[in-house]
Amino acid sequence: MMRTTAFSLLPVIIYLFFSSVCAQLELDQDPKLDYYCGFNWLEANTFCRTACPSGLDVDCPISPSGRKQSCYQGAGCFNRMETLYWTGVVAILFDREEHMKNHKVEVEASGTDDEENTAANDVVPTAALMGKVEEVALERTLISTLQILLDDKIYLASLDIKGQTYDQPCVEAVFPLGWDRDDPSKLALDVTMRITARYIPNAVTFYTDKDLGDVFISGLGKAQDATVRELKNANSFFNAVTGMAAVSEEDLAEAPSAMPSTSPTRDFDQLFEAKLDSTPTGSNGIVFSVKTPKGAPSVLLEGMKFVTNFEGVLEYEVYSKLGSWKNFVGRSNEFDLIASGQVTGKGPKTWVDIIQGDHVGTIVKGNETTSVNYVGFKKVYVLGDGGERSFYFTTTKRFLKEDRTAIPILFSSPINSLSESLRQYAMVTTNSELELYEGDGVLDYPWPTDPNGKSPYYRRPRGPIIAFNYDRSPCFPNVNFTGWPCPYVQKTRKPTPRPSQKPTKAPTLPPTPQPTWSPTREPTIEPVAASNENATEIANLTFDDEMNWQENSADTVKSSPSKDQSGAAIKHSFVACKWHSALLGLL
Repeated sequence: MMRTTAFSLLPVIIYLFFSSVCAQLELDQDPKLDYYCGFNWLEANTFCRTACPSGLDVDCPISPSGRKQSCYQGAGCFNRMETLYWTGVVAILFDREEHMKNHKVEVEASGTDDEENTAANDVVPTAALMGKVEEVALERTLISTLQILLDDKIYLASLDIKGQTYDQPCVEAVFPLGWDRDDPSKLALDVTMRITARYIPNAVTFYTDKDLGDVFISGLGKAQDATVRELKNANSFFNAVTGMAAVSEEDLAEAPSAMPSTSPTRDFDQLFEAKLDSTPTGSNGIVFSVKTPKGAPSVLLEGMKFVTNFEGVLEYEVYSKLGSWKNFVGRSNEFDLIASGQVTGKGPKTWVDIIQGDHVGTIVKGNETTSVNYVGFKKVYVLGDGGERSFYFTTTKRFLKEDRTAIPILFSSPINSLSESLRQYAMVTTNSELELYEGDGVLDYPWPTDPNGKSPYYRRPRGPIIAFNYDRSPCFPNVNFTGWPCPYVQKTRKPTPRPSQKPTKAPTLPPTPQPTWSPTREPTIEPVAASNENATEIANLTFDDEMNWQENSADTVKSSPSKDQSGAAIKHSFVACKWHSALLGLL
Protein backbone atom coordinates (compact mmCIF):
# COMPACT_ATOMS: atom_id res chain seq x y z
CA MET A 1 0.00 0.00 0.00
CA MET A 2 2.76 2.40 0.89
CA ARG A 3 4.56 1.56 -2.33
CA THR A 4 1.51 2.29 -4.39
CA THR A 5 0.92 5.57 -2.55
CA ALA A 6 4.53 6.67 -3.03
CA PHE A 7 4.29 5.86 -6.73
CA SER A 8 1.07 7.82 -7.11
CA LEU A 9 2.59 10.85 -5.42
CA LEU A 10 5.74 10.84 -7.57
CA PRO A 11 4.32 13.01 -10.41
CA VAL A 12 3.13 15.52 -7.82
CA ILE A 13 6.57 15.63 -6.20
CA ILE A 14 8.24 16.13 -9.58
CA TYR A 15 5.74 18.87 -10.47
CA LEU A 16 6.34 20.67 -7.17
CA PHE A 17 10.10 20.39 -7.64
CA PHE A 18 10.05 21.94 -11.08
CA SER A 19 7.50 24.54 -9.98
CA SER A 20 9.84 25.71 -7.24
CA VAL A 21 12.93 25.67 -9.44
CA CYS A 22 11.19 27.36 -12.36
CA ALA A 23 8.92 29.59 -10.27
CA GLN A 24 7.68 32.35 -12.50
CA LEU A 25 6.71 35.91 -11.90
CA GLU A 26 3.11 36.79 -12.42
CA LEU A 27 2.70 38.06 -15.95
CA ASP A 28 2.23 41.79 -16.39
CA GLN A 29 0.44 41.25 -19.68
CA ASP A 30 -2.04 38.78 -21.13
CA PRO A 31 -1.51 35.31 -19.50
CA LYS A 32 -2.06 33.75 -22.94
CA LEU A 33 1.53 34.75 -23.71
CA ASP A 34 2.58 31.84 -21.48
CA TYR A 35 0.65 29.07 -23.29
CA TYR A 36 3.11 26.56 -24.81
CA CYS A 37 2.91 23.16 -26.48
CA GLY A 38 4.36 19.90 -25.28
CA PHE A 39 3.63 16.22 -24.75
CA ASN A 40 3.24 17.14 -21.07
CA TRP A 41 3.67 20.23 -18.91
CA LEU A 42 7.26 19.33 -18.06
CA GLU A 43 8.29 19.23 -21.71
CA ALA A 44 6.44 22.48 -22.47
CA ASN A 45 8.23 24.12 -19.52
CA THR A 46 11.64 22.73 -20.44
CA PHE A 47 11.79 23.39 -24.18
CA CYS A 48 9.24 26.18 -24.78
CA ARG A 49 9.35 25.42 -28.51
CA THR A 50 5.87 26.31 -29.76
CA ALA A 51 3.53 28.94 -28.35
CA CYS A 52 -0.24 28.39 -28.47
CA PRO A 53 -1.80 31.73 -27.43
CA SER A 54 -5.28 30.50 -28.36
CA GLY A 55 -5.06 27.90 -25.60
CA LEU A 56 -6.19 25.23 -28.07
CA ASP A 57 -4.43 21.94 -28.85
CA VAL A 58 -5.03 22.43 -32.56
CA ASP A 59 -2.27 25.07 -32.57
CA CYS A 60 0.30 22.49 -31.48
CA PRO A 61 2.34 20.44 -33.97
CA ILE A 62 2.22 16.70 -34.53
CA SER A 63 5.47 14.76 -34.18
CA PRO A 64 6.85 12.68 -37.12
CA SER A 65 5.58 9.59 -35.32
CA GLY A 66 2.06 11.04 -35.36
CA ARG A 67 1.93 11.86 -31.66
CA LYS A 68 -0.08 15.00 -30.90
CA GLN A 69 1.13 17.69 -28.49
CA SER A 70 -1.16 19.63 -26.15
CA CYS A 71 -1.36 23.30 -25.15
CA TYR A 72 -0.41 24.02 -21.52
CA GLN A 73 -1.35 27.12 -19.56
CA GLY A 74 1.27 28.73 -17.33
CA ALA A 75 4.13 26.82 -18.92
CA GLY A 76 6.62 29.16 -17.27
CA CYS A 77 8.29 30.08 -20.56
CA PHE A 78 7.46 33.71 -21.19
CA ASN A 79 9.30 35.35 -18.28
CA ARG A 80 12.36 33.15 -18.75
CA MET A 81 12.68 34.19 -22.34
CA GLU A 82 14.69 37.07 -23.69
CA THR A 83 13.50 38.99 -26.72
CA LEU A 84 15.64 39.67 -29.78
CA TYR A 85 14.90 42.26 -32.45
CA TRP A 86 16.30 42.81 -35.92
CA THR A 87 15.32 45.58 -38.31
CA GLY A 88 16.70 45.73 -41.80
CA VAL A 89 16.01 45.67 -45.51
CA VAL A 90 15.37 42.65 -47.70
CA ALA A 91 16.22 43.52 -51.32
CA ILE A 92 14.32 41.57 -53.96
CA LEU A 93 15.97 41.81 -57.38
CA PHE A 94 13.71 41.63 -60.47
CA ASP A 95 14.30 41.42 -64.17
CA ARG A 96 13.16 44.93 -65.04
CA GLU A 97 11.61 44.26 -68.45
CA GLU A 98 9.61 41.22 -67.35
CA HIS A 99 8.46 42.80 -64.06
CA MET A 100 7.43 46.07 -65.73
CA LYS A 101 5.53 44.17 -68.42
CA ASN A 102 3.27 42.53 -65.85
CA HIS A 103 3.19 45.11 -63.04
CA LYS A 104 3.73 48.54 -64.60
CA VAL A 105 1.86 51.55 -63.27
CA GLU A 106 2.01 55.19 -64.29
CA VAL A 107 2.32 58.05 -61.83
CA GLU A 108 2.16 61.79 -62.38
CA ALA A 109 5.50 63.50 -62.87
CA SER A 110 6.39 66.33 -60.52
CA GLY A 111 8.76 69.28 -60.55
CA THR A 112 8.28 70.38 -64.18
CA ASP A 113 7.23 73.84 -65.33
CA ASP A 114 7.71 73.26 -69.03
CA GLU A 115 4.38 74.19 -70.61
CA GLU A 116 5.38 72.52 -73.88
CA ASN A 117 5.33 69.07 -72.30
CA THR A 118 2.62 66.93 -73.76
CA ALA A 119 0.14 65.01 -71.67
CA ALA A 120 2.06 61.83 -72.40
CA ASN A 121 5.16 63.27 -70.79
CA ASP A 122 3.31 64.14 -67.57
CA VAL A 123 3.31 60.51 -66.39
CA VAL A 124 6.23 58.30 -65.42
CA PRO A 125 6.05 54.51 -65.79
CA THR A 126 7.17 52.55 -62.73
CA ALA A 127 6.59 49.16 -61.17
CA ALA A 128 3.73 48.54 -58.78
CA LEU A 129 4.42 47.98 -55.09
CA MET A 130 3.21 44.93 -53.23
CA GLY A 131 -0.37 44.84 -52.06
CA LYS A 132 -1.53 43.18 -48.86
CA VAL A 133 -1.80 39.76 -50.50
CA GLU A 134 1.75 39.96 -51.87
CA GLU A 135 3.08 41.15 -48.49
CA VAL A 136 1.53 38.15 -46.75
CA ALA A 137 3.06 35.81 -49.35
CA LEU A 138 6.51 37.34 -48.75
CA GLU A 139 6.16 37.19 -44.96
CA ARG A 140 5.10 33.54 -44.98
CA THR A 141 7.94 32.56 -47.29
CA LEU A 142 10.57 34.31 -45.18
CA ILE A 143 9.08 32.91 -41.94
CA SER A 144 9.34 29.39 -43.37
CA THR A 145 12.99 30.00 -44.34
CA LEU A 146 13.86 31.63 -41.03
CA GLN A 147 12.31 28.92 -38.89
CA ILE A 148 14.60 26.39 -40.57
CA LEU A 149 17.62 28.66 -40.04
CA LEU A 150 16.87 29.13 -36.34
CA ASP A 151 16.67 25.34 -35.91
CA ASP A 152 14.44 25.40 -32.79
CA LYS A 153 17.13 27.30 -30.86
CA ILE A 154 15.26 30.57 -31.18
CA TYR A 155 11.49 30.96 -31.33
CA LEU A 156 10.36 33.29 -34.14
CA ALA A 157 7.66 35.51 -32.67
CA SER A 158 6.87 37.73 -35.66
CA LEU A 159 8.06 39.08 -39.00
CA ASP A 160 6.42 42.34 -40.03
CA ILE A 161 6.84 44.45 -43.18
CA LYS A 162 7.22 48.17 -42.36
CA GLY A 163 7.70 49.73 -45.78
CA GLN A 164 8.78 49.23 -49.39
CA THR A 165 10.32 51.24 -52.20
CA TYR A 166 12.20 50.61 -55.42
CA ASP A 167 15.95 51.24 -55.72
CA GLN A 168 16.52 52.89 -52.35
CA PRO A 169 19.89 54.75 -52.67
CA CYS A 170 21.19 54.12 -49.16
CA VAL A 171 20.54 50.38 -49.59
CA GLU A 172 22.33 50.29 -52.91
CA ALA A 173 25.44 51.75 -51.32
CA VAL A 174 26.01 48.82 -48.95
CA PHE A 175 25.39 45.91 -51.30
CA PRO A 176 28.36 44.23 -53.03
CA LEU A 177 29.12 44.96 -56.65
CA GLY A 178 28.23 41.42 -57.64
CA TRP A 179 24.60 42.27 -57.11
CA ASP A 180 24.66 44.60 -60.14
CA ARG A 181 22.03 46.94 -58.72
CA ASP A 182 23.30 49.57 -61.17
CA ASP A 183 22.48 47.28 -64.09
CA PRO A 184 19.65 49.03 -66.02
CA SER A 185 18.14 45.66 -66.80
CA LYS A 186 17.59 45.02 -63.06
CA LEU A 187 15.05 46.49 -60.62
CA ALA A 188 15.36 46.19 -56.82
CA LEU A 189 12.39 46.28 -54.44
CA ASP A 190 13.76 47.21 -50.99
CA VAL A 191 11.45 45.98 -48.23
CA THR A 192 11.98 47.22 -44.67
CA MET A 193 10.97 44.68 -42.04
CA ARG A 194 11.32 43.84 -38.37
CA ILE A 195 11.90 40.36 -36.97
CA THR A 196 11.08 39.54 -33.35
CA ALA A 197 12.33 36.32 -31.78
CA ARG A 198 12.55 34.86 -28.27
CA TYR A 199 14.75 32.25 -26.63
CA ILE A 200 15.64 30.92 -23.19
CA PRO A 201 19.26 31.70 -22.24
CA ASN A 202 21.32 29.30 -20.19
CA ALA A 203 24.94 28.81 -19.16
CA VAL A 204 25.84 27.74 -22.70
CA THR A 205 23.40 29.56 -24.97
CA PHE A 206 23.30 33.34 -25.27
CA TYR A 207 22.25 35.39 -28.29
CA THR A 208 22.18 39.10 -29.17
CA ASP A 209 20.16 41.15 -31.65
CA LYS A 210 23.17 41.08 -33.96
CA ASP A 211 23.26 37.28 -33.81
CA LEU A 212 19.65 37.15 -34.97
CA GLY A 213 20.47 39.48 -37.88
CA ASP A 214 23.58 37.52 -38.83
CA VAL A 215 21.65 34.26 -38.89
CA PHE A 216 19.00 35.77 -41.14
CA ILE A 217 21.38 37.60 -43.50
CA SER A 218 23.81 34.73 -44.01
CA GLY A 219 21.06 32.10 -44.06
CA LEU A 220 19.03 33.96 -46.67
CA GLY A 221 22.13 34.16 -48.84
CA LYS A 222 22.70 30.43 -48.62
CA ALA A 223 19.03 29.52 -49.07
CA GLN A 224 18.46 32.12 -51.81
CA ASP A 225 17.59 29.73 -54.62
CA ALA A 226 15.10 27.74 -52.55
CA THR A 227 13.52 30.90 -51.16
CA VAL A 228 13.13 32.43 -54.65
CA ARG A 229 11.44 29.25 -55.93
CA GLU A 230 9.03 29.20 -52.99
CA LEU A 231 8.29 32.89 -53.45
CA LYS A 232 7.47 32.46 -57.15
CA ASN A 233 5.12 29.62 -56.31
CA ALA A 234 3.44 31.71 -53.63
CA ASN A 235 2.39 34.67 -55.80
CA SER A 236 2.75 35.70 -59.45
CA PHE A 237 3.97 39.14 -58.42
CA PHE A 238 7.38 37.52 -57.82
CA ASN A 239 7.65 35.68 -61.16
CA ALA A 240 10.49 37.95 -62.35
CA VAL A 241 12.59 37.65 -59.17
CA THR A 242 16.24 36.78 -59.85
CA GLY A 243 17.72 37.04 -56.34
CA MET A 244 17.33 38.14 -52.71
CA ALA A 245 19.61 39.51 -50.00
CA ALA A 246 19.32 41.35 -46.67
CA VAL A 247 21.17 44.13 -44.87
CA SER A 248 20.85 45.41 -41.28
CA GLU A 249 19.42 48.82 -40.47
CA GLU A 250 22.64 49.75 -38.66
CA ASP A 251 24.58 49.42 -41.91
CA LEU A 252 22.35 52.05 -43.50
CA ALA A 253 23.11 54.71 -40.87
CA GLU A 254 25.12 57.79 -41.75
CA ALA A 255 28.80 57.84 -40.87
CA PRO A 256 29.78 59.94 -37.82
CA SER A 257 31.04 63.45 -38.46
CA ALA A 258 34.78 64.04 -38.40
CA MET A 259 34.53 66.90 -35.89
CA PRO A 260 32.42 67.18 -32.73
CA SER A 261 29.33 69.29 -33.26
CA THR A 262 29.57 71.09 -29.92
CA SER A 263 32.18 71.91 -27.36
CA PRO A 264 32.82 69.29 -24.64
CA THR A 265 31.54 71.55 -21.87
CA ARG A 266 28.44 70.27 -20.04
CA ASP A 267 25.34 72.22 -21.01
CA PHE A 268 22.54 73.26 -18.69
CA ASP A 269 20.05 71.15 -20.67
CA GLN A 270 20.57 67.44 -20.00
CA LEU A 271 18.99 64.03 -20.76
CA PHE A 272 18.40 61.50 -17.97
CA GLU A 273 17.28 58.07 -19.16
CA ALA A 274 16.88 54.53 -17.93
CA LYS A 275 18.62 51.80 -19.90
CA LEU A 276 16.48 49.98 -22.46
CA ASP A 277 15.70 46.47 -21.21
CA SER A 278 16.38 43.55 -23.58
CA THR A 279 13.59 41.57 -21.87
CA PRO A 280 11.00 44.16 -20.91
CA THR A 281 7.55 43.52 -19.59
CA GLY A 282 4.73 46.04 -19.62
CA SER A 283 1.09 46.92 -19.07
CA ASN A 284 -1.31 49.88 -19.06
CA GLY A 285 0.85 52.12 -16.89
CA ILE A 286 3.39 52.58 -14.15
CA VAL A 287 3.69 54.77 -11.04
CA PHE A 288 7.20 55.67 -9.85
CA SER A 289 9.26 58.46 -8.30
CA VAL A 290 12.26 60.64 -9.10
CA LYS A 291 14.52 62.19 -6.47
CA THR A 292 17.51 64.52 -6.27
CA PRO A 293 20.63 63.33 -4.42
CA LYS A 294 21.49 64.82 -1.03
CA GLY A 295 23.11 68.22 -1.48
CA ALA A 296 22.15 68.47 -5.16
CA PRO A 297 20.29 71.57 -6.44
CA SER A 298 16.69 71.69 -7.64
CA VAL A 299 16.12 70.71 -11.28
CA LEU A 300 13.40 71.52 -13.81
CA LEU A 301 11.98 68.64 -15.88
CA GLU A 302 11.25 69.94 -19.38
CA GLY A 303 10.31 66.83 -21.38
CA MET A 304 9.72 63.10 -21.18
CA LYS A 305 10.17 59.93 -23.29
CA PHE A 306 8.89 56.38 -23.02
CA VAL A 307 8.96 53.03 -24.85
CA THR A 308 6.19 50.75 -26.11
CA ASN A 309 6.30 47.60 -28.21
CA PHE A 310 3.28 48.89 -30.13
CA GLU A 311 3.74 50.50 -33.54
CA GLY A 312 0.73 52.70 -34.12
CA VAL A 313 -1.26 55.58 -32.68
CA LEU A 314 -1.85 55.57 -28.93
CA GLU A 315 -3.19 57.99 -26.32
CA TYR A 316 -1.32 58.71 -23.08
CA GLU A 317 -1.73 60.65 -19.83
CA VAL A 318 0.92 61.72 -17.30
CA TYR A 319 0.06 62.73 -13.72
CA SER A 320 2.50 64.08 -11.14
CA LYS A 321 2.72 65.29 -7.54
CA LEU A 322 5.40 66.39 -5.11
CA GLY A 323 6.44 63.76 -2.60
CA SER A 324 5.81 60.01 -2.50
CA TRP A 325 3.02 58.19 -4.36
CA LYS A 326 2.85 55.18 -2.03
CA ASN A 327 -0.25 56.23 -0.08
CA PHE A 328 -2.02 57.72 -3.11
CA VAL A 329 -2.33 54.79 -5.54
CA GLY A 330 -5.47 55.12 -7.66
CA ARG A 331 -6.23 58.63 -6.39
CA SER A 332 -5.81 60.77 -9.49
CA ASN A 333 -7.38 63.75 -7.72
CA GLU A 334 -4.21 63.98 -5.61
CA PHE A 335 -2.10 64.38 -8.75
CA ASP A 336 -1.84 67.08 -11.43
CA LEU A 337 -2.34 66.19 -15.09
CA ILE A 338 0.90 67.49 -16.63
CA ALA A 339 0.74 65.87 -20.08
CA SER A 340 -1.62 64.08 -22.46
CA GLY A 341 -1.75 63.47 -26.17
CA GLN A 342 -1.62 61.17 -29.16
CA VAL A 343 1.69 59.82 -30.46
CA THR A 344 2.84 56.94 -32.65
CA GLY A 345 4.64 54.05 -31.00
CA LYS A 346 7.93 53.03 -32.63
CA GLY A 347 8.65 49.59 -31.20
CA PRO A 348 10.52 48.37 -28.12
CA LYS A 349 13.92 49.86 -28.98
CA THR A 350 12.97 53.41 -29.93
CA TRP A 351 12.12 56.25 -27.56
CA VAL A 352 8.83 58.08 -28.09
CA ASP A 353 8.77 61.78 -27.19
CA ILE A 354 5.82 63.18 -25.29
CA ILE A 355 4.47 66.16 -27.24
CA GLN A 356 5.61 69.46 -25.73
CA GLY A 357 2.81 71.86 -26.70
CA ASP A 358 -0.96 71.76 -26.34
CA HIS A 359 -2.53 70.21 -29.41
CA VAL A 360 -5.74 68.81 -30.87
CA GLY A 361 -6.10 65.15 -31.82
CA THR A 362 -8.78 63.36 -33.76
CA ILE A 363 -10.77 60.23 -32.97
CA VAL A 364 -12.45 58.35 -35.82
CA LYS A 365 -15.39 56.04 -35.09
CA GLY A 366 -17.05 54.79 -38.23
CA ASN A 367 -17.99 57.85 -40.27
CA GLU A 368 -17.73 60.22 -37.28
CA THR A 369 -14.60 62.22 -36.49
CA THR A 370 -14.20 63.88 -33.09
CA SER A 371 -11.61 66.44 -32.00
CA VAL A 372 -9.90 66.06 -28.61
CA ASN A 373 -7.89 68.76 -26.82
CA TYR A 374 -4.67 67.59 -25.21
CA VAL A 375 -2.24 69.06 -22.67
CA GLY A 376 1.35 69.55 -23.78
CA PHE A 377 4.05 68.68 -21.28
CA LYS A 378 3.95 71.14 -18.37
CA LYS A 379 7.40 71.68 -16.91
CA VAL A 380 7.68 70.51 -13.31
CA TYR A 381 10.43 70.89 -10.73
CA VAL A 382 12.07 68.46 -8.33
CA LEU A 383 13.28 70.06 -5.10
CA GLY A 384 16.98 69.73 -4.35
CA ASP A 385 18.72 68.03 -1.45
CA GLY A 386 16.77 64.77 -1.61
CA GLY A 387 13.46 66.18 -2.87
CA GLU A 388 11.00 63.70 -4.43
CA ARG A 389 8.41 63.91 -7.21
CA SER A 390 6.04 61.10 -8.22
CA PHE A 391 4.65 60.23 -11.66
CA TYR A 392 1.77 58.08 -12.88
CA PHE A 393 2.15 57.38 -16.60
CA THR A 394 -0.51 55.43 -18.49
CA THR A 395 -2.03 54.69 -21.87
CA THR A 396 -5.80 55.00 -22.20
CA LYS A 397 -8.31 52.64 -23.79
CA ARG A 398 -9.25 55.02 -26.59
CA PHE A 399 -6.86 53.13 -28.88
CA LEU A 400 -6.28 49.37 -28.59
CA LYS A 401 -4.23 46.71 -30.31
CA GLU A 402 -5.74 44.59 -33.07
CA ASP A 403 -6.68 41.90 -30.54
CA ARG A 404 -8.56 44.59 -28.53
CA THR A 405 -6.11 44.44 -25.63
CA ALA A 406 -4.46 47.46 -24.02
CA ILE A 407 -1.42 49.14 -25.56
CA PRO A 408 1.40 48.57 -23.04
CA ILE A 409 4.02 50.93 -21.69
CA LEU A 410 7.21 48.92 -21.28
CA PHE A 411 9.07 48.63 -17.98
CA SER A 412 11.58 46.23 -16.48
CA SER A 413 11.30 43.38 -14.00
CA PRO A 414 12.52 43.81 -10.40
CA ILE A 415 16.22 44.48 -9.93
CA ASN A 416 16.09 42.11 -6.98
CA SER A 417 13.96 39.09 -7.89
CA LEU A 418 13.43 38.33 -4.18
CA SER A 419 11.44 41.57 -3.81
CA GLU A 420 8.69 40.38 -6.18
CA SER A 421 5.24 41.32 -4.79
CA LEU A 422 6.91 43.24 -1.95
CA ARG A 423 6.91 47.01 -1.52
CA GLN A 424 10.69 47.19 -1.75
CA TYR A 425 11.85 49.65 -4.38
CA ALA A 426 15.44 49.87 -5.62
CA MET A 427 17.17 52.66 -7.50
CA VAL A 428 17.07 52.06 -11.27
CA THR A 429 19.68 54.63 -12.34
CA THR A 430 21.23 57.88 -11.14
CA ASN A 431 23.51 60.76 -12.08
CA SER A 432 24.75 63.85 -10.24
CA GLU A 433 21.32 65.56 -10.38
CA LEU A 434 18.60 62.86 -10.41
CA GLU A 435 17.73 59.41 -9.09
CA LEU A 436 15.11 57.13 -10.69
CA TYR A 437 13.36 54.51 -8.52
CA GLU A 438 11.26 51.41 -9.11
CA GLY A 439 7.51 51.64 -8.77
CA ASP A 440 4.34 49.62 -9.39
CA GLY A 441 3.13 48.33 -12.76
CA VAL A 442 -0.56 49.12 -13.28
CA LEU A 443 -2.67 46.59 -15.19
CA ASP A 444 -5.82 48.63 -15.74
CA TYR A 445 -7.08 52.07 -16.76
CA PRO A 446 -8.09 54.11 -14.90
CA TRP A 447 -5.87 52.85 -12.12
CA PRO A 448 -7.74 51.27 -9.21
CA THR A 449 -7.09 51.98 -5.54
CA ASP A 450 -4.92 49.55 -3.58
CA PRO A 451 -5.16 50.40 0.14
CA ASN A 452 -3.77 47.11 1.45
CA GLY A 453 -1.30 46.30 -1.35
CA LYS A 454 -3.22 43.19 -2.46
CA SER A 455 -4.97 44.40 -5.61
CA PRO A 456 -4.59 41.98 -8.57
CA TYR A 457 -4.17 44.98 -10.88
CA TYR A 458 -0.67 45.80 -9.65
CA ARG A 459 2.75 44.17 -10.12
CA ARG A 460 5.56 45.33 -7.90
CA PRO A 461 8.27 46.35 -7.99
CA ARG A 462 8.77 47.34 -11.65
CA GLY A 463 11.45 49.58 -13.13
CA PRO A 464 10.34 52.51 -15.33
CA ILE A 465 11.94 52.69 -18.78
CA ILE A 466 11.66 56.46 -18.91
CA ALA A 467 13.79 59.41 -20.03
CA PHE A 468 13.61 63.06 -18.91
CA ASN A 469 14.93 66.21 -20.54
CA TYR A 470 15.83 68.61 -17.74
CA ASP A 471 17.58 71.86 -16.84
CA ARG A 472 20.24 71.16 -14.22
CA SER A 473 20.55 74.86 -13.19
CA PRO A 474 17.08 76.41 -13.51
CA CYS A 475 17.90 79.03 -10.86
CA PHE A 476 21.13 80.22 -12.48
CA PRO A 477 23.23 82.05 -11.31
CA ASN A 478 22.19 80.43 -7.97
CA VAL A 479 23.48 77.06 -9.14
CA ASN A 480 23.26 75.41 -5.70
CA PHE A 481 19.73 76.55 -4.82
CA THR A 482 17.64 73.66 -3.42
CA GLY A 483 14.23 75.32 -3.07
CA TRP A 484 11.48 76.57 -5.38
CA PRO A 485 10.61 79.00 -6.83
CA CYS A 486 13.96 80.44 -7.75
CA PRO A 487 14.99 83.53 -5.73
CA TYR A 488 14.71 86.84 -7.56
CA VAL A 489 17.89 88.05 -9.15
CA GLN A 490 18.49 90.70 -11.75
CA LYS A 491 17.61 89.22 -15.08
CA THR A 492 20.68 88.01 -16.88
CA ARG A 493 21.69 85.50 -19.45
CA LYS A 494 23.40 82.20 -18.95
CA PRO A 495 27.02 82.31 -20.08
CA THR A 496 27.61 81.46 -23.70
CA PRO A 497 30.26 78.83 -24.46
CA ARG A 498 32.17 81.49 -26.44
CA PRO A 499 32.38 85.29 -26.32
CA SER A 500 29.52 86.84 -28.27
CA GLN A 501 31.82 89.44 -29.85
CA LYS A 502 35.54 89.70 -30.48
CA PRO A 503 37.46 92.57 -28.81
CA THR A 504 38.25 95.54 -31.03
CA LYS A 505 41.88 95.83 -32.13
CA ALA A 506 42.15 99.63 -31.70
CA PRO A 507 40.16 102.54 -30.22
CA THR A 508 37.25 103.65 -32.37
CA LEU A 509 38.66 107.22 -32.85
CA PRO A 510 42.27 108.36 -32.27
CA PRO A 511 42.80 110.99 -29.53
CA THR A 512 43.21 114.62 -30.69
CA PRO A 513 46.83 115.87 -30.33
CA GLN A 514 45.77 119.40 -29.20
CA PRO A 515 42.79 121.05 -27.57
CA THR A 516 39.91 121.55 -29.94
CA TRP A 517 39.69 125.33 -29.34
CA SER A 518 42.52 127.85 -28.70
CA PRO A 519 42.02 130.26 -25.76
CA THR A 520 40.89 133.77 -26.72
CA ARG A 521 42.86 136.85 -25.56
CA GLU A 522 39.80 139.04 -25.09
CA PRO A 523 36.34 138.26 -23.77
CA THR A 524 33.67 137.58 -26.39
CA ILE A 525 31.02 139.48 -24.41
CA GLU A 526 31.23 142.71 -22.47
CA PRO A 527 31.63 142.32 -18.72
CA VAL A 528 28.85 143.73 -16.59
CA ALA A 529 29.98 146.95 -14.78
CA ALA A 530 29.32 147.41 -11.11
CA SER A 531 28.34 151.08 -11.58
CA ASN A 532 28.08 153.70 -14.29
CA GLU A 533 31.10 155.48 -12.84
CA ASN A 534 33.44 152.62 -13.62
CA ALA A 535 31.79 151.38 -16.82
CA THR A 536 33.97 153.40 -19.17
CA GLU A 537 37.19 152.54 -17.40
CA ILE A 538 36.39 148.81 -17.26
CA ALA A 539 35.44 148.76 -20.92
CA ASN A 540 38.69 150.43 -21.95
CA LEU A 541 40.91 148.31 -19.76
CA THR A 542 43.17 146.16 -21.89
CA PHE A 543 45.23 143.13 -21.10
CA ASP A 544 48.45 145.27 -20.94
CA ASP A 545 46.78 147.79 -18.60
CA GLU A 546 45.94 144.94 -16.26
CA MET A 547 49.53 143.74 -16.25
CA ASN A 548 50.79 147.25 -15.50
CA TRP A 549 48.28 147.59 -12.70
CA GLN A 550 49.55 144.43 -11.04
CA GLU A 551 53.12 145.79 -11.08
CA ASN A 552 52.14 149.29 -9.75
CA SER A 553 49.71 148.08 -7.14
CA ALA A 554 52.37 146.12 -5.32
CA ASP A 555 54.18 149.28 -4.21
CA THR A 556 50.93 150.99 -3.26
CA VAL A 557 49.89 148.16 -0.94
CA LYS A 558 53.26 148.12 0.84
CA SER A 559 52.82 151.60 2.49
CA SER A 560 49.96 152.76 4.63
CA PRO A 561 47.67 154.50 2.19
CA SER A 562 46.10 157.85 2.76
CA LYS A 563 42.39 158.26 2.55
CA ASP A 564 42.60 159.10 -1.18
CA GLN A 565 45.13 156.41 -1.85
CA SER A 566 42.95 153.88 -0.11
CA GLY A 567 40.02 154.78 -2.30
CA ALA A 568 42.17 154.49 -5.43
CA ALA A 569 43.41 151.06 -4.30
CA ILE A 570 39.89 149.84 -3.73
CA LYS A 571 38.87 151.14 -7.13
CA HIS A 572 41.75 149.40 -8.91
CA SER A 573 41.09 146.20 -6.95
CA PHE A 574 37.45 146.22 -8.08
CA VAL A 575 38.48 146.76 -11.69
CA ALA A 576 40.99 143.88 -11.49
CA CYS A 577 38.35 141.47 -10.07
CA LYS A 578 35.97 142.33 -12.88
CA TRP A 579 38.66 141.70 -15.44
CA HIS A 580 39.55 138.31 -13.97
CA SER A 581 35.89 137.36 -13.73
CA ALA A 582 35.37 138.13 -17.40
CA LEU A 583 38.53 136.30 -18.38
CA LEU A 584 37.69 133.18 -16.32
CA GLY A 585 34.24 133.10 -17.84
CA LEU A 586 35.77 132.85 -21.30
CA LEU A 587 38.17 130.11 -20.28
